[in-house]
Amino acid sequence: MKNLSQVHVGVDVSKEKLDIFIYPKGVSITVENSKKGINKLIDTLSKYDVLQVVFEATGGYEKQLHDMLNKKSYNCWNVDPRRIKGFIISTGCKAKTDKIDAKKIAEFSSKYSKDYDSTIRTAQEESLLSLVDRRFDLIKFLTSEKTRLKHPVHQNCITSIKKIIKMLEKEIKQIEKQVEKLIAENETISARSKLLESIPGIGKTTAATLIASVPEIGTISNNKISALVGLCPYEFESGSFKGKKFIRGGRIAPRNALYMCALTTIKYHLPLKNFYDRLIAANKPFKVAIVAVMRKLIVMANAILRNGEPCRL
Repeated sequence: MKNLSQVHVGVDVSKEKLDIFIYPKGVSITVENSKKGINKLIDTLSKYDVLQVVFEATGGYEKQLHDMLNKKSYNCWNVDPRRIKGFIISTGCKAKTDKIDAKKIAEFSSKYSKDYDSTIRTAQEESLLSLVDRRFDLIKFLTSEKTRLKHPVHQNCITSIKKIIKMLEKEIKQIEKQVEKLIAENETISARSKLLESIPGIGKTTAATLIASVPEIGTISNNKISALVGLCPYEFESGSFKGKKFIRGGRIAPRNALYMCALTTIKYHLPLKNFYDRLIAANKPFKVAIVAVMRKLIVMANAILRNGEPCRL
C-alpha cells in the first residue's frame, strides 16, 4: 500500500534555473540553479517526506543539484531524457513549458519509482567518476586529432595537430596516474579494483571505469547490468516480419572500455577466444560476436563483485 504522506519531486533543469513540482501536493516553485537556489529548495523539501527527487540528465547542469541533495541524503534519480519525453507523449500532453515538464517528471516518478535504483556513489567514487569521464573526453579528442592527421592537410596544420596529440597523450597519462593514486588510497575501491583486474583483459583503467560509471555492479542481476551498459539484445519483430536483434542505449564509457577488453581477450584468453571463434564459425557477424564477448565480461565482473571472489578462469 502506498504511503500517501510521501511526495515525489520533479525538477526541470536548465542552466539558469530549476523548476520544481512536488507531487501530489501540487506545489510549484522556481529557484536559481546555484548553491543559493538549491539551498532554498532543500529548505522547502525539509517540510515534506520526500521519497525521491527526479530530474533529467542535462549534460552537467544537474550535477551541483545532484551533489548537494546527495549530501542531505535525498534519493536522486537522474533519468534518461528519452524516458521522460516518452512518458509525456503517453499522457497526451501537448503543451510545453518548464513548469509543465517539472510536473510531468514528478508524475513519472510516482508511476515508475519501482524502477529506481538507490545506489549512491561515495565522495571518492564521485571523484573517480570525474577523472574517468575526463579521460574519456580526452581520448575522444585524441582520436579525432589522430584521424585528422591521416588526411592531407597543410604542413602548419600537421605541426599543430602533432603538438595537440602530444599534449593530450601527456594529459591522459597524468589522469591515469591520479586514478591509480585515488584507487590505492581507498581500501574499498582498491579491493573492488583488484577483483575486477583478475578478469582476463581488464586492467586498472577499465576497472576504474566500471567502478565509477556502474556503481550498481555486483548488486543487481546479470540482465540488468547488461542493459545498463547497453549490451542486452532486444528483439525487433512485427507480424510475419522478424528483424535482427539489436542493442541500444546504455552507458557509453564502460561499454567502450569493455570493447577494448574484448578485443584483447579474444586473442589471448582461451575460453573466451573459443567462445568467439564458435560464433564466427556459426557465421555470426563480427559485431554480434564481439558484443557477446563484452556481455560475458560484464556478467563475469558482476558475479565476481557480488561473490567477492577473484576470477579463476
